[in-house]
Order: sequence, then C-alpha cells, then structure tokens
Amino acid sequence: MRIKNCSLKPLSRLLLLCVLVFNAPAFADDNDQQRSLFKQLYYQALNGQTAAVKKKREQLKDYPVIHYLDYALLVADMDNLPITKINAFKLAHPDSPLNRRLSGHLQTALAQQKKWSLLLKHGATFSSGQRQCWYLTALLKTGKKDNLPNLVEQTWLQGHSIPDACNEVFDWWRAQGYQTDELLLKRIKLSFQERQLPLLRYLTQQLTQTPDWVSLAEDLLVDDMTTFKKAAKLKPHPKTSELLYLAAENAAKKKPAQLYEIWPDLKKQHDFSETQINTVERLTALFAATDYEPFSIAAMKALPPASQDKQIRAWITRYYLFNGDWAAVAESIEKMPVTQKLDERWQYWLARSYAKTGETTKARDLFRNLSKQTHYYGFLAADHLRLPYYLCQKPADKGTTDFILPKPIERAVELYHAGLLTMARSEWNLAYSGLSADEKLALAQHMKAEGWYAKVITTMADLGRWQDYESRYPVAYADTIDGFAAESKVTSPWVMAVIKQESAWAKDALSPARAHGLMQLLPETAGRMGKELGLVCCSRDDLYTAPLNLQLGIHYQKNLFNQFDHPLLVAAAYNAGEGKSIDWSKNFPTAPDVWLETIPYRETRGYIPRILSNVVIYDWLNSGQPNRISHWMPTMPIDGQKSDLWPNKKVPLERVETLCH
Repeated sequence: MRIKNCSLKPLSRLLLLCVLVFNAPAFADDNDQQRSLFKQLYYQALNGQTAAVKKKREQLKDYPVIHYLDYALLVADMDNLPITKINAFKLAHPDSPLNRRLSGHLQTALAQQKKWSLLLKHGATFSSGQRQCWYLTALLKTGKKDNLPNLVEQTWLQGHSIPDACNEVFDWWRAQGYQTDELLLKRIKLSFQERQLPLLRYLTQQLTQTPDWVSLAEDLLVDDMTTFKKAAKLKPHPKTSELLYLAAENAAKKKPAQLYEIWPDLKKQHDFSETQINTVERLTALFAATDYEPFSIAAMKALPPASQDKQIRAWITRYYLFNGDWAAVAESIEKMPVTQKLDERWQYWLARSYAKTGETTKARDLFRNLSKQTHYYGFLAADHLRLPYYLCQKPADKGTTDFILPKPIERAVELYHAGLLTMARSEWNLAYSGLSADEKLALAQHMKAEGWYAKVITTMADLGRWQDYESRYPVAYADTIDGFAAESKVTSPWVMAVIKQESAWAKDALSPARAHGLMQLLPETAGRMGKELGLVCCSRDDLYTAPLNLQLGIHYQKNLFNQFDHPLLVAAAYNAGEGKSIDWSKNFPTAPDVWLETIPYRETRGYIPRILSNVVIYDWLNSGQPNRISHWMPTMPIDGQKSDLWPNKKVPLERVETLCH
C-alpha cells in the first residue's frame, strides 16, 4: 500500500499517521480475508474435503471460530460414527452450543444404522417426533421393555398421524394385545377434535365393534351442516351432544351464518351445558361480525354479560364504524370498561365519533392529547388538527468505554458474517443475558458497526431505549434498495418500513408460514418474481441473501403498487394476500382509517398501522421533515371509486414539523 505525505508531518504525528494509514486498512483486509476463507473452508469441510481444509486452516490459526471447521468435518464423517473424535471435541469445547448439535447428528446416524444400544448410550430420550420413535425402537430392540407399553401408548394416542419410524414399535405393541377398542375410541375422538378425517377412518376400520357416535363423527367431518340438520331430530345422548358441540365450535368460526340458522333447533333438541351454549353463541356472533352479517349486532348484544368480553365490545364498535353510525360508535366506546376505553385505539375512535356528531370541543381535546404520542393513532390525531409530530431522536449512551466483546459474542459476530446465523444466535445467547445495561449499550454500538442490525434493534428494545430511532430503525442496504426501487412508486422509506416490520432486519428470518429473509417472501412468490426478472432462483439459502431478497421483494412491491395503486391495499396484500385486498375493495368504507379498522383480520389490522408508522419514521430520519401519515392514506378506491386526499385537501400535501418532549 502506498503511504502518502508521511514526510510532511512532525515525527510524533508521522509515526501515528503511518500506523493508521498502513495498518488500519490492512487489518480490515486481513479480517475480510479470514472471514472469506473461513466461509469457504467451512462448506468444504461439510462436503468432506478434509485435505483441502487441512491445507489452508493454518491461515486461520487464531480465528475465533476455527473449531467450527472441526465440527463441520465431524458432521461430514458422521456416517462413519466418529464417536471418539466427537467426545474429544466436547472435551476441548465443553460449553459450546455445537455439542448438542453433534449429539443430534450422531443420534440420527445411529438410528439410521440401527445401532440401538449405542443410540441409548449416547443420549436418546423420550422426546418428540421421529426421535421419540427411535428411542422407543431402541428400547424394544435392546429388550428394555418394562415401561415400553406405557410409552408407546403415550406416543400412539394422538389426534394426528405419527412418523413412520414408529411403525415397528406400534406393530409390536398391537401384537402384544395393548391396542384395544377403548384406546381406539379415545384416539378417534382426538382425531375428530383435530379434524383428521383420513386418520379417523383408518382407526375406525380397526374397531371390533363400532358405536353409532363414530359414524356421526365421520359425518360431521364430511358435511357438518347436513349432519346438523339430521341431528336436530336425533334422540339426545351425552356422546352425541359432545360431538355436536365440538363440531358447532368449529362451524361457528367457519360458517357462522349457516350455523346461526340451525343452532336453535340443535340447542332445543340436545342437552348442551350452559357453558357450551354460551361458547357457541359467542363464537357465532363474533365471527359473523367479522363478515358484517346483519344479524351479528343483535347476536352480540344478546350475549350474557360474561360473554361480552373485550373482543365482543370491540366488534360491536367496528360494526357501527363499518355502517357509519357515529352516534352508536361513541355510545359503544363510552360503555367500555375504563381500561379498554383509555387505549389509544378507542380514544382515537371516540374523538372521531365526537367530531362526526358535532361535539367539536371534546374531539379536539382527545385529538390534542393523542397527538403527543408517537404511534399511528398519535400521527393521525395530529393530522386531523394539523399539529406537529412528537418525534425526537435521543441517542442512547454509548455504554462502558472499556467494553471487550465476550468470547461467545466474538464468535457470534464471525458466524454472522459467515452466514451461519442460527449458530451465531446460539453463541450470542451464551453471553448476552449476563451483561450489564452499560455493557449492552456498548455491545449495540459494536453490532451497529458490524451491520448486525437485528441485534441492535433487540438490544435497544431490551433496554427500553425507544427514542434512539437511529438504532431502532437501521438505514441499511440503502444503495441496493434505491437501485431496485428506482423509477417506481416504491420508495426507499416504504421498503425499509416493510423490512422493519417483516423481519426486524434479520436476514435469516423464517415465519411459521414459511416466509423467508428480510422481506419475508414465500418461496412460491419468490419463484414467480424470479421468473419475471429472468433469475435462476430461489432456494431457502437464496432468500437469506440480502441483495436477492431485496430485489425480489421490491419487484413484488412494484407489482402490488401497479395492481392496487393504493398504499393500504398494497400493505394488506403483502400481509394477507392479493385476494384479500381485492375482497376488501368491495362494499367497504372509503375513509382509510375506518377501512383499516374494519378489515376482518386482526393480524393485518395491526400490521398496516406499524408499516405506516415505520414509513413516517424512516422518512423523518431521511429528510428531517417527513410526509404526514395521511400522505399514505388517500380515500379507498372502493367499488372502483377514485381515491382522493384525506382527511382534507391540504394536510397530505404538507411535510410536518417535529417536536421533542
């Protein structure tokens, strides 16, 4: 590296400058080279390329996670059962989270090779799933049968299918005479409760005698409404009533209007308990309300006081909002218990109802109080009165100045950069909880410098540093996002708002619905976007790669804006699916705040306000003077109507001033 201008400085400053200019980039380069080499060798190790790994590992002699190469080599060699080497690894690294992983890999290999004695010796337990089956089989094969029938019964007695790995031990259990009609009927009931029709039929075939209620259970799973009508003429029986009640619970959620018609006859004919009746009628009223069925308001109000809980009271208010009955909105909120009524949601809607019914002073007072709060309802309240937003950056303290990363955190950082994010979190968890508040603050600064933004966000939340917006709302991948979002209605603040809500900037985020990565893309959606862009993708690992995830996610956002041309419908489609945004574009209120409050899905009702709040904050961090939240909330294009500015013709055109408390 060329050293510039060192000769122009006094000697003391010359030495310092030369060290900084020459060594700092060299250290950075060395660090990047080590990280790159580690990642390369790790995947070579997983592929069993032992010679290639040994040839270059000396270059990583002091690297914090070099022992992960040993782990990867052991995993690659697991079919050969390297038990001695695994024990040596555990002895050398007694506190490593890798030890549990190695035990899991070893147990899998032992089970696959049917080494049952060794499987028990190396930690197999009565856990769950396939491992539970392996454990039971190991007990059977090694003659440890004293408590085996009881354990097999516990495993078998489930309302869902069980892994095939249990078949051998189940066959033994049956052959010993432990499967009885009594147990079969218990499992048939469980399968009915979990609505597993194929399993119910399979179990029924094994009965020596089939009670009438089993046929009723099958009929209820096949066609509940037709069976309800027939059941209204059946003689009462405790078992019949129990099945009808369980089926009615499910039907109340799926087909409330149909159940509402048949329920009086069922209730009259069968001996349901008061609790069962109240449960079915509450569910019927509640789920009918989410469909805005005309009968639902009377059904909710007819419920006994104990059934008129927080959720029912909220839906009574939403029903009136949906139908534009503002006097009834005010009345329903005023009747709420104080703790519910004082929630910012209902304070906002009380203010809106006062404004609509001419009680202007009350409305202004409520809006003014709300406007001092930093959230969706606070921003909306400020827009109604054209007030500034209370947004103030108060950076957290830097924390202890002499903080040294604990070894597990140091390892976590290197694993994060290698893309081994699950392992990185395991290492992180070894040390994080033991840190003081000052140390956590210092750690957050380290993670910000490392680009591990998800950990910065969670650390700030843990410490309650809510006004350190620059830490809680990272501005990352800005050039990448700008490039992919260019020349479209998708802005960088909007994309960052989506990422903040979807994944909190965790590159390896995985939802229960199988959504992956920063922008939480379903594999099917990602594949469709990839084809449109002419890309060959999209495996799970692909979707955990930030640039590709951003490219696909932003392209999908562009498609949604082209399709719906309205931010709220775009956000709803991204969360609940395009079909729902289409459904909610018909016969719904046109005021955007009312539309949002009255959509049926609770998750989406919470999701969109957070997106809107996020985009305001990102706009503020970017410009210092953000667009008002109503900028993103024109009137809804219901039934093809043209969108217009809201709440009036002026507010959305303003950029809003911000104040500190």
